[in-house]
Amino acid sequence: MNALSRREEENLLKITKERAVSECYDVVKAFADCVAGRTVSVAWACRGQLHKMQECVLQ
Repeated sequence: MNALSRREEENLLKITKERAVSECYDVVKAFADCVAGRTVSVAWACRGQLHKMQECVLQ
């Protein structure tokens, strides 16, 4: 069994996050626009955008 070093794991996570954000840019941007200037109301006002963003990023 081969295990990743902490550095390799961090690099892989960084690359994965960058790829997810670049492929889902429009969805992430819509969510970011929705949450801008909100505090508590984010929980219900941006719920739809959050679910779309999660679905896209988890692919």
